[in-house]
Amino acid sequence: MAERQDRRWKGIGSRIREARAKAGLTQAEIARGLGVSAHAVWLWENGRVKPSHDHLVALATRYGVSTDRLLGRDVVEADVLEEAEVSFREAVAGLPAEDLDTIWEFIRFVRERRMRG
Repeated sequence: MAERQDRRWKGIGSRIREARAKAGLTQAEIARGLGVSAHAVWLWENGRVKPSHDHLVALATRYGVSTDRLLGRDVVEADVLEEAEVSFREAVAGLPAEDLDTIWEFIRFVRERRMRG
């Protein structure tokens, strides 16, 4: 869990900078809008300082993106899925077809049960 948290913060600066650029705003404009210094925005964008929760929400709102995007949760989830896929492939390698069918039936059963409630 801590490793995922570290990965999430690792690229936050570049995601903040990228979102600002896509929104066509300058660091100074963002700073004025948030009531912080341009240097604070520079620190966030260079990963030197993490923005507060309130600033993160304000940035996401101003840039028209989700806080999940700025935090990199979509990236972390992709990493988790990739790790799961590799583990799954290793676990089923060499199993006969009827065992694979049983595994897929179980996966469908679990998904249906989860969707129901």
